[in-house]
Amino acid sequence: MATRIYYRLSDDANNAHSLWSGAITVNGRPKRQEARQAVARHLRCDRLPARTLVLTQSEWVSGDWTADEIRAATTPMADAPTVKRKKKAFEDVGMTFDQAEDMLKQFGLK
Repeated sequence: MATRIYYRLSDDANNAHSLWSGAITVNGRPKRQEARQAVARHLRCDRLPARTLVLTQSEWVSGDWTADEIRAATTPMADAPTVKRKKKAFEDVGMTFDQAEDMLKQFGLK
């Protein structure tokens, strides 16, 4: 089964006009690192430039990435977008020091 891999270079001159810098097709279902290596081989470089986004067709079609997020992830000021950052929910944020002290007092440990 062939898989389409899309990539966007942060320093591509056509970034204002197109969403992707290019796309390649590989056999099988490559993992994220294998996809990045395939793009690097296609571009004839040892490693990809910083802030290069590489997505497989299934990741793109699933809707996890929007066009605005793709453009934002590859701007010169962005961190390297190796994986999509998960949005933090309120439950994902740890407790504050005051909350921890209150819990210790509640259980009689302080």
